Amino acid sequence: MEVTTCRECGAELAPGSSLCPHCGFDLTTSVVRAPGRPQATRVAAVVGRLVLYGLILALPAAGFLRLRATGPAEDLPTTLRWMAFGDGGRSAELVTIHRAFEIASAVARYAVEQQEAPKLDGDWAALLEPYATMNVRGFVPLLFWASSTDLTPASVKEFFTVSDRDGWGRLYRATSRPVAGDGKVDLEAAAEVERGLSTSFFAAGRPDLDRGDWLRLELLSAGADGSYGTSDDLRLVSYIPVGVTLHLGSSTAELQRTLDRAFALGRHYFRLEGNHYDLIDARLLAEFRLESVT
Repeated sequence: MEVTTCRECGAELAPGSSLCPHCGFDLTTSVVRAPGRPQATRVAAVVGRLVLYGLILALPAAGFLRLRATGPAEDLPTTLRWMAFGDGGRSAELVTIHRAFEIASAVARYAVEQQEAPKLDGDWAALLEPYATMNVRGFVPLLFWASSTDLTPASVKEFFTVSDRDGWGRLYRATSRPVAGDGKVDLEAAAEVERGLSTSFFAAGRPDLDRGDWLRLELLSAGADGSYGTSDDLRLVSYIPVGVTLHLGSSTAELQRTLDRAFALGRHYFRLEGNHYDLIDARLLAEFRLESVT
């Protein structure tokens, strides 16, 4: 009688047996082999895995970078839509209106230090750059926490520097003129005061245009469409005191504190027109960008 041997334990088996009664080894596994895959198929499988794993790692990173540019919205669906399809120019608008506010603040600081209004012809941005917030007191976010200028990321610095270009990279139209004084009535200024002006992010104010010298500054951006005279134009109108009124009876220390405060704050009375968002939105985006890298 023909016999065979188990390849696992060496026991002799009857012809035709497929299972070893001693160790339970299945003899068919030693003769049946799965066909090998072609080399091209194996390479394609490796490449596919690399692409899949790369997407798993890259998509969260890309989403985070996109979120830093757009900032979070009031709800998750809007935030995800901004991250996927863009924020419709929101970030550019926030940079535009906040940068205009910073330009007016720099003009106010110049007027305090130089006791005269700057000339907004030629390269006025270079003239005002030393008076930008970033160069006077560092980054000052919504809650007025100071931060070192050197440590501030570029995405935050763009809110606090002086530039002659708006958030879309286009030139502002900057115009200025002295406000009529000496008992004369400046009809345009009077109308704008009645419409309401702000002194800060949180407070309204009413300038006393009859006392001292004042400058009316207007900064106009063409908005998203790049064309002036359309509905998306962005405008900042600001009334800026030229110099500082000091009380001669005050002590030297008090006078110095008054000058230092006026220079540091760069106070002006302003109004924004044509914007969908406000300066607080811009500060919140700047804070989000700062917090996302710390």
